[in-house]
Amino acid sequence: MAIHADKLRWLFWLRWKTLTRGFSRRPASLVGAIVLLLIVLWGAGTIAVVTFLAYRNLTPPANSEVLYLVLAGVLLIWIMLPLLEFTSNEGLDVSKLALFPLTRAELMASLLFSTLLDIPTIGLVLVLAAVIAGWAVSVPVAILAFFTMLIFYVLVVGVSQLVLALFMSTLQSRRFRDLSIIIVAVFASSCYLVEQFVFGGGRFLHFTQSLQSGSYSPYLQWLPSGVAARSILMATQGNWGASLAWLGLLLVISVVVLYLWQLVLERSLSSPEVSGSARVRNRRRQQAGTLAVSAGARPGSANAQPAGVSTWGRIVSPQVSAIALKDLKYYWRDPQLKARMLPALIYVIIFLVGPLLNPNSSRIGGSAYTLFIAPLLVFLFLATLSLNTLGLERDSLTTLFLFPVAPQRILWGKNLAVFALGIVEFLVLIAVGVFLSHAWNLVLPVLVVGLAGMGVTLGCANFTSVYFPQYERPMQRGFRATGQTSQSGCLRSVLALAMLAATAILLIPVALALALPYYFQAEWIWNITIPLSLVYGVAFHQVVTLLVAPRILERAPEILAVTTRE
Repeated sequence: MAIHADKLRWLFWLRWKTLTRGFSRRPASLVGAIVLLLIVLWGAGTIAVVTFLAYRNLTPPANSEVLYLVLAGVLLIWIMLPLLEFTSNEGLDVSKLALFPLTRAELMASLLFSTLLDIPTIGLVLVLAAVIAGWAVSVPVAILAFFTMLIFYVLVVGVSQLVLALFMSTLQSRRFRDLSIIIVAVFASSCYLVEQFVFGGGRFLHFTQSLQSGSYSPYLQWLPSGVAARSILMATQGNWGASLAWLGLLLVISVVVLYLWQLVLERSLSSPEVSGSARVRNRRRQQAGTLAVSAGARPGSANAQPAGVSTWGRIVSPQVSAIALKDLKYYWRDPQLKARMLPALIYVIIFLVGPLLNPNSSRIGGSAYTLFIAPLLVFLFLATLSLNTLGLERDSLTTLFLFPVAPQRILWGKNLAVFALGIVEFLVLIAVGVFLSHAWNLVLPVLVVGLAGMGVTLGCANFTSVYFPQYERPMQRGFRATGQTSQSGCLRSVLALAMLAATAILLIPVALALALPYYFQAEWIWNITIPLSLVYGVAFHQVVTLLVAPRILERAPEILAVTTRE
């Protein structure tokens, strides 16, 4: 179990070379790393400064309660990070390190040291450094706080990697990857609701009262983070015996966690891979094939034809219906597309439920606020899904272009799928808005103007999809699925913002058709403006679609080069 310093030095050098060569081979990843570093420095730096001031300025027991909460939050976040996104030792492959003559202690130490080169670790170091500086009331206490945070750092990383090793097979499954995309999208979009629920109204005052009364420490002190906090607090009170005892207990917990971590790693490396799930899938495929053959052998099943064409089939082309149905299945099965729709739904909750969480807030626009805001939310929802409707096909766009389908029908089918989702959300918003405001006289104007605006939005989206298609990166797990990447290019982001601005400008006549008669209390004008708005929206969509659709065939190589590149 000896540890040789030269081996650790070479392993750390290996981790550094893996990091730098990854940036040199993929310059785009360097840009993403710099952006992530700035975000971590800003977020963790803010937390470190705020908590440092709390340790110094708050009166006991409020400052100690903050310490319990911060350390427990750090431990919880580092347990959740591997489940959402970050595997903190991507540069050192444990399966390859097992081939070298390394002891268990050297293997664990190398994995711990390699985390120092991970960007999230910088935020962890800043928060723990604030703990040391905040409680350094004397030199002996500062030294003890330093060693306590050092052992706590080892514990946090060890627990995180233990969770990662235990659930590695689950984390690599497609179901968990899909679920993590949706969870992260909901979390990233619901920060306002969380803030209102936790600190809105008089809840912030209740939180400060809980700090002053010491309501959290009786529960958090039994966690490993509570053991670290109690060691520092005992030292500040001059009780060095109890402080060293709690520090020893923290060290024992850290050693146990590291032992369990290496035990799980050794078992995962030594156990043979099984293909039970593959056998189950093959068995299901065989059963499905048998059922298909049995169904095909039934008399008359192969020659069954529909009795007639439905009314919907007479109105909408079968090709348009097929493309719309295909896109709806994409939206249902592809979690990345679900994640794209979730923020719009969260915005709906913010505008409708947010004021209920904070009764002291006033609604803009009076009782008609929710009805007036409903079309804007739907327009944002449609723009999110349709501004790059061809790019969302990804590699399957090549196959779609090979089918003998008129280009305008491709756009109509995709618009129909997005419109179906938008109209459902729109009707729900109108129903909730009427329930809250009781403004029944605004239902028809808002509905018609919203439909007209949807036509304008989809028309602008068709223009953008044909002339400014964007690359949609493959589906990934965690935070990478919700943010933009440097591969999309700054120019394309600017173009997307420009098209959103152009869409908003073209929607001005539709918005004025609703707002001006209501503002001047001349609602009889709606008898003229509402039909004109509907005609304007439908005509704009059809004219733009018929003009840009032929360009799909002419620009097919350029579109495919952008949307289907590796």
